[in-house]
Amino acid sequence: MDDSVTKLLMKKVKKYKKWTEGAFVNPVYWMVNGTPYYMAGFTKNNAPVATAYLTIGDEKLDEALEAQRHLAIFADLNNNVLDIGKDFLKINANYFTQPLSIPVDDSNLSALTGKEAFSELWKNQQKIFSLVTEYKQYYETDVLIRREIFMKDIIKTQEAANLLTLYQYLNLKILLDNNDEIHAFSSFLKTTKQWRELDRQSKKFVKGISGNLRKMRKSMDNLNLIIDEDFETMITLNYNKMIEENKPIIEGQRKYIRYPK
Repeated sequence: MDDSVTKLLMKKVKKYKKWTEGAFVNPVYWMVNGTPYYMAGFTKNNAPVATAYLTIGDEKLDEALEAQRHLAIFADLNNNVLDIGKDFLKINANYFTQPLSIPVDDSNLSALTGKEAFSELWKNQQKIFSLVTEYKQYYETDVLIRREIFMKDIIKTQEAANLLTLYQYLNLKILLDNNDEIHAFSSFLKTTKQWRELDRQSKKFVKGISGNLRKMRKSMDNLNLIIDEDFETMITLNYNKMIEENKPIIEGQRKYIRYPK
């Protein structure tokens, strides 16, 4: 965002900020009747408490509300993709490839099945890595350069958010359906001489991936997805579900708009 625009918008925002709050202005805008509207936020203890919709000139409430419909959904889903994606990008490929390179005795069926499940997690991780890396590059080298967002950007962000959620579902399903076997694979690895050659973080990852079943089941429930055996059908069903569920959420956020009134 141009420094002069930033300073002007922040000057406006500070008029509506309580002294205990932080404030920020999102760098992207939505055009309404030839006027660029930006979304500002007010935070307390790093949590959002209110928003404002601003332009360089005089704001009109009907225009601000039109911009809010687009800016709010883009901001919410964009933050979700980047925040959740950031955690997945921290996962080193070695955490998967090194354990998978260790051979398992054919007679150890549980460990073999666990290794196959671990391999499926690695395939899924690669898909997530590609999705998040591509989206992050698009956001940083395209959206943040032009700054004006369009429906195509909202749709792309909705699709990325939906797919990322479904990849999380696949991870949890693998971990829950094959938990004992993944644990058996982890236990087997500890008996091999190659285990001693793994770095500390890789060992920690392998030992912890079978995780807390209760916590994983809760995470699965919280995804609140429509389940279908066909993954492509599941993508479509949950994309449509997300669109419908986001409408009242964005509408409900209007009561937290501090400016304009």
